[in-house]
Amino acid sequence: MKKYPYFTCSLPIESEEDIFGVAKIISDKLVGGIPFGGLEDYIYEEVPAVYINANILGFELVIQGYGGDGGYLLEVNPSPYNESPDDTERVTVEITRYIASLLEGTEKIKIKYEQINEQNYIEISE
Repeated sequence: MKKYPYFTCSLPIESEEDIFGVAKIISDKLVGGIPFGGLEDYIYEEVPAVYINANILGFELVIQGYGGDGGYLLEVNPSPYNESPDDTERVTVEITRYIASLLEGTEKIKIKYEQINEQNYIEISE
């Protein structure tokens, strides 16, 4: 049976910026400035969340959270508009550490590595 990759990322971030400030920083760093929006859509009901309403290489990007002590969570998942090919088995590919490496050293955000380590994600190393 063919395998179909299902990429996921749940990256915890700290920042003094509001959700739109964090979204702008991440957008500039990862997707060439494509704007996040949709706060008024309440996609996570009671938790503030913004997303990019575009299919980027088959991914959907969402930032959720209240900021402050709780921080934010950057999620990268397959776009809901993607359909897996017929006769395939879905294989989850965790890319949290990869996305963290792309954002490492970015001003005004801090990756919460201690939370990533608790999740026992795979490590990317030389």
